[in-house]
Amino acid sequence: MNDGNNRQRQKEGGKASVMNKHIVVLGAGYGGMAFINTILPHIPSDVCISVIDRLPCHTIKPEYYALASGSLNENKVKAAFPIHSQVDYILDEVEEIQVAYHKVICKNNEVAFDQLIVALGCVDNYFNVPWAEKYTESIQTFGQAMRTRKKIDQLPPGSCVAIIGGGLSGIEFASDLREQHPDLKIILMERSNEVLSTLPDRIRKYVRQHLEDNSIEVMTNVSVTMIDERAIYYGPVQEWMEYDMCVWAAGIKPNPVASPLLAYSNADRLTRIVVKENYELPYYNDIFVIGDCASSEFAPSAQLAHIQGKQLGQYFISVWEGREYLPEPIKLKGVLGYLGKKTGFGLVNGNVLLGKVPNVIKSGVLWMHKHHLG
Repeated sequence: MNDGNNRQRQKEGGKASVMNKHIVVLGAGYGGMAFINTILPHIPSDVCISVIDRLPCHTIKPEYYALASGSLNENKVKAAFPIHSQVDYILDEVEEIQVAYHKVICKNNEVAFDQLIVALGCVDNYFNVPWAEKYTESIQTFGQAMRTRKKIDQLPPGSCVAIIGGGLSGIEFASDLREQHPDLKIILMERSNEVLSTLPDRIRKYVRQHLEDNSIEVMTNVSVTMIDERAIYYGPVQEWMEYDMCVWAAGIKPNPVASPLLAYSNADRLTRIVVKENYELPYYNDIFVIGDCASSEFAPSAQLAHIQGKQLGQYFISVWEGREYLPEPIKLKGVLGYLGKKTGFGLVNGNVLLGKVPNVIKSGVLWMHKHHLG
């Protein structure tokens, strides 16, 4: 077993010295990397940091849909980890958090910590639909998006791809899939009475028209009740529809690895962990939660996780420098969505954007993030 002292390091030059305090970050997504980038210039000499993630790089999760559809090469969604002599990266999968022992159990390592930052993100929420997880594909992780891409590429012309979920991920994936595979039949299934149900009516109508103009069939007010290897069952009388491939994009929930932390907190209505102003657990010191696992007045998003990671970094810096932590209120800039490579939609500072402009803006935002400027 690896006790956290014998770790492979990605760093500049020689061996790291022994540090007095070990901070462990679980997850190298938007929250985890925002924390790391914020504290890099301020890490005290007696602190070392380990980041545990399944991948050897940060990835741009908002573009997983394009990875799955085939419009983006996998290298386009990858960004190198920042290098620092006091930061190391452990390539492993987190399986358990042992709070009482201050230890993280991974598939291949056991890593002890003095302070723990949980930024594990989310997983698909199948809402207890029988066999949904078994028979559907996903775009929730890098690995899942790549597997979905491979299966799409193997489909013969005329195959039916059913996408369950008419939120942002489902809409972007369906639109991009149509551009990349004009020979597929694409059906989008949404439980509510309209796609993008939380956005203004003007955006919903624009998106709906775009889907119809591009031969993407939209089924609304559809409550999926079961999925098997050949069909999707829905509605109170168990109507059914055959498919060749089904992709689940109907919702998310916090990574269940973080669930034991609820013993030291409470859950909000989305089962996210309630945290203090500094993202620490209410009833246990030195364990912090950010991103999709942390409770917030806002819905989970990469933008929110980035802000939370930055704020947590500012909190750590204030402690190291002996200053009071005074976080600014979180202000989200809005929502941006692609409809393929030529058009898009957005709600920015309360203003509706349609057409090429939101597409360009989102491309710029993602480029800046990839280059650690966002």
